[in-house]
Amino acid sequence: MIAKAIVIIASWQFLWYNHIIMKNIGILIERERAFSRDLCSGIIHHAQECKDWSLTMLDFESSINPSIAGKFDGFIIRAINQKIVDTFAATKKPVIDLFEKMTASPFVRVMQNPTKIGQMAARHFLQHHFTSFGFFGHEGAAYSDMRRDAFLECLRLHRKKCFVYKTPKSAMLNFESAVLLKEKYDAGDEKRSIVNFIKKIPKPIAVFCSHDLRAHQLITACRETGVNVPSEIAILGVDDDKMLCTFSSPSISSINPNAYGIGRKAAQTLSKMMNGEQVEPIIRVNPGQIVTRASTEIFTLNPPWVSDALVFITKNVHRGISASDVYSHVNRSHTVVDQAFREALDSTVAKEIAGARLREAHRLVVSTDLPFSAVFKLSGFSSIQYFTRSFTAAYGKSPMKVREKAKTANG
Repeated sequence: MIAKAIVIIASWQFLWYNHIIMKNIGILIERERAFSRDLCSGIIHHAQECKDWSLTMLDFESSINPSIAGKFDGFIIRAINQKIVDTFAATKKPVIDLFEKMTASPFVRVMQNPTKIGQMAARHFLQHHFTSFGFFGHEGAAYSDMRRDAFLECLRLHRKKCFVYKTPKSAMLNFESAVLLKEKYDAGDEKRSIVNFIKKIPKPIAVFCSHDLRAHQLITACRETGVNVPSEIAILGVDDDKMLCTFSSPSISSINPNAYGIGRKAAQTLSKMMNGEQVEPIIRVNPGQIVTRASTEIFTLNPPWVSDALVFITKNVHRGISASDVYSHVNRSHTVVDQAFREALDSTVAKEIAGARLREAHRLVVSTDLPFSAVFKLSGFSSIQYFTRSFTAAYGKSPMKVREKAKTANG
């Protein structure tokens, strides 16, 4: 009898304890896009680490209700309009906002780093030796405008100009419902403006798109107007939405904005706020790497077979290729190839292979948890000692230090 009573009391205490310490967190994030789902994955990771979080997914329509305040201890939201801002500000509960906006916000915001994203896009195209550049975004959307401005500034520092697409007012007004909530793939009435942009810009040209959906719409319009991607227009997106990027033809190169890291950092920050700790009002999380696919597999060089050689190097560096493999691929003698590389790139085939190995190694170091014994093989190095020595000389830190720094920066 006593033992039974002890079990009953212990069970009651367990339930009471969990009821007191469990934190109920409301999540208001659209779930159609890969970016948003990755945000949620980062939040879930932190919740699993905490063990005292109970997550509830909220709907944009039903959540706009003042009674929501009493049900939750904190919120992570995407405040895409003023009604959502007003509703959650009235709760007086800790709120993390993941939506980029130009205006002031009553919430702590954890967001992507648009400056670094824009810079990455510009540098990628500059490395491919383009001389004409374009930006295709969604004017009026803060994250698009900020990525554009960083892209333009980086190009300006290299004395390059950029053709910027002007979004029709009707498309600007339709952004919230068509793009964020419904992820409408078709450009609809905007298609004529996109076609006019394609016809107007010089070619060959490299166009940076504010997100993968924009890149998909641009590729679709190019195909319908007979413009070749990437030989006439190279296209780079953002989000690395694998379904959308590989669904497109050709497949889309894209910058990984590190939505997972943003979601995890948001959850970590909310934990601090609920514990009474002070946090920064705006927190930026650095992007991941550029995932190269067919839409940027070109270098604007003469003769054209030099571009073909560089694409071959980029796509096959993991195989441990040598200069002789490049000579065989372009079916030319080493004298002719080396001469062309000196004239077009002020470089050699061997140097370009070495640079490609280092770039691939760096990508694997900062964006994966692969052991370095695997990294050196996947990036084409002959030994782990040669990999470590070359990597450290190129980046000023050992692979381990670079990985640790990347993890710290990305939460």
